[in-house]
Amino acid sequence: MQLDIFEHSRDVVLRNAAIDALRERDTGACAQAVAMLAAEYSSDPLLPAFGLLCERLRSPTPNPIPREAAIAILQETGGAIAAAAHGVFGRAAQEWLSPLWAELAAAIAKVPFDSGNESLHAAPLLLRAGRWADAAVCIESIESWRRQPAPLAWMIEARCRLDGFDAIWPLLAELAWMAPLRAQALVPLLELPALDRLVRGFDAEFEGEGAAEDFAWFPAWALIADGRLAEGLRLAQDGANTRPEYCARVVLGLLALERQGRHEELVENRRKLREAHPVLFARYMQDR
Repeated sequence: MQLDIFEHSRDVVLRNAAIDALRERDTGACAQAVAMLAAEYSSDPLLPAFGLLCERLRSPTPNPIPREAAIAILQETGGAIAAAAHGVFGRAAQEWLSPLWAELAAAIAKVPFDSGNESLHAAPLLLRAGRWADAAVCIESIESWRRQPAPLAWMIEARCRLDGFDAIWPLLAELAWMAPLRAQALVPLLELPALDRLVRGFDAEFEGEGAAEDFAWFPAWALIADGRLAEGLRLAQDGANTRPEYCARVVLGLLALERQGRHEELVENRRKLREAHPVLFARYMQDR
């Protein structure tokens, strides 16, 4: 009976050998394990993924690399290679893919940022590789990075991993004013419980215009919901002074005036908020 069990687990043994070789990035052992699995179990469901990942390891990214070749490797790594890695390693796929992203980032390190093809830049690849500090340094080399949605979003992710919510709060407000859809899409990727709670509250409570850009009002609403965010928001740089940004800064001023007891200025700024956004004003007055 034990012999039968061993015989029927032969496919598991061969499969594990391929997985171990891939994990060690041993191309010779991987090729041998895949060949043995193919010879004995040609219909094994993981065989195509093993072959694809093994071949990828045998084809390192040239450095430097021509633009078109870089685009092809980027698409393949983010598509078929990533899918194969997830099929083989499950949740550990990102760890296995990380060196590939870092390798490609090094190969295109001198490629300047192009908003028309923002994925072809070292910074987002370093983020995929989990190299947060390196990504932050790379982003800082982009001219006016804080005035462009893509580099700003990348920096938020990098600093979030390094320093948490307080470090990214003013940057997230800037992104919400500049590119609300991008800011909203970024939030779940940051995996910050405190931020997730705020966003859930905003989604449930804020009565906007029903437009996709309503997330631009999130910083102002968040200040009203939690006045402790005021200190961080003061670090946000001035943007285009859109209505959402204007209201957030009015609320910021109101919170300061409340602490200082400057009644006349407080009344005047409340009037400004009421005229700019009656719904936000009503929410502000709920706790006053």
